[in-house]
Amino acid sequence: MILKIMIAPIQIKRPEVAGDIRRLAALTRLSITDAIATAVRNQLAIEMVKADVRLARRQRVSDQALSELRRLPVVGRDLSDSDLYDSNGLPR
Repeated sequence: MILKIMIAPIQIKRPEVAGDIRRLAALTRLSITDAIATAVRNQLAIEMVKADVRLARRQRVSDQALSELRRLPVVGRDLSDSDLYDSNGLPR
């Protein structure tokens, strides 16, 4: 997954969020930067696990669909390039 990461400095514009950050820093006895870093890393770890679970689920669904598709009977003969394309290489 590609994430677009903003490089600009971060400003907290909502006073209640800034207050929460200060309370978290005080309760954890960490600097504001370290409290934010810890909180962000913890949440990032949670989100990465969720993303892995979603990916694993999509993979299982895909594998199941492929398995069902492969169990279907083969009907007719295999098509060759000459069945699909004319002498100029264009689709028939």
